[in-house]
Amino acid sequence: MVRRSCRGAKWVSLVVLIFALFATILGEDGLISNGDFETPPAGGFSSEGVADGPTSIPSWRSNGTVELVQSGQRQGGMILVVPEGTHAVRLGNDAEISQELTLEKGAMYSVTFSAARTCAQLESLNVSIPPASHSIDLQTLYNIQGWDPYAVSFEVEDDRTKLVFKNPGMEDDPTCGPIIDDIAIKKLFTPDRPKDNAVVNGDFEEGPWMFRNTTLGVLLPTNLDEEISSLPGWIVESNRAVRYIDSYHFSVPQGKRAVELLSGKEGIISQMVETKADKDYQLTFSLGHANDKCKQPLAVMAFAGDQAQNIHYAPNSNSTFQGATVNFTAKAERTRVAFYSVYYNTRTDDMSSLCGPVVDDVRVWFSAAWRNAYGGLFGVGIGFWALLLVLV
Repeated sequence: MVRRSCRGAKWVSLVVLIFALFATILGEDGLISNGDFETPPAGGFSSEGVADGPTSIPSWRSNGTVELVQSGQRQGGMILVVPEGTHAVRLGNDAEISQELTLEKGAMYSVTFSAARTCAQLESLNVSIPPASHSIDLQTLYNIQGWDPYAVSFEVEDDRTKLVFKNPGMEDDPTCGPIIDDIAIKKLFTPDRPKDNAVVNGDFEEGPWMFRNTTLGVLLPTNLDEEISSLPGWIVESNRAVRYIDSYHFSVPQGKRAVELLSGKEGIISQMVETKADKDYQLTFSLGHANDKCKQPLAVMAFAGDQAQNIHYAPNSNSTFQGATVNFTAKAERTRVAFYSVYYNTRTDDMSSLCGPVVDDVRVWFSAAWRNAYGGLFGVGIGFWALLLVLV
């Protein structure tokens, strides 16, 4: 019995080891190797910080003027912003850092990272998993902390691929450039469309990686390809970002995730849903307040096909959300649903941080009248067959 138990334990250990090795090979969701830049270089963290070489930052290759900055570090009269922890990386003129990753070929991945501006006039950041790339405009700060978390997505073409962050700017001061920190990755899955809902991922539960200790949510910049979106099923079709929020730091109508609309018409999310021409439908959703001290009034413009409706947030009692409905008649086999904030809202405590109404639990289904009629016919049909069986 002892030998059998030992053999069984060895087999269990071997299976666990194999699964652990497999997970390591394909990569795990979360912070990538030294994604927070807190692993000390071989000679320790330098007070000067500037590094120029392939092995200066553990787990990363660098090209150009790359600087490990630390919290509280000054440059002239400016204190450099480190989003989280003690250290981060600043990319100078035309500088880049990269890391090789082992991912699943053909799969979709979302990359979450934090970024801050420094001294450049026009700062941006290129994030790529070649051959695809995204350019993030860092001129707009969405809060007064001086940095924002972002998420961009990619379809991986090879098992072994490279993640690259590059500063495309060329400033008079070669050290000016964006600061990046807390880089994480998550494999994305597109949820199946519910049987009673034409909207994919209408509850927004599937989305990019979010750090539990980050209270700012994650910004989703413009992405016009619904097939490659950090918010599966949805696209961001405007100049400004929208904010992906969680229930740990915000009020969310249902589940763990939702979307906060920012910057008025400059922050739009949309989805093309399957419909039947000339049929009546209802677009329903939850409209809420994130409980982030956002100054009211709050309102959304909701679109469903050729219908548009302005809906103000006015919940009953102490509720932080309310239900909303837009009735429409489909004109084709695919219908666009979309949302944006009617107002440009900021927080009441600093009057600068952008905020807005929360949208969640989005559904498109046959109108109530059609469902009632269909349900009545279905009931009559059941009654008819039951009667027929009794007579037989």
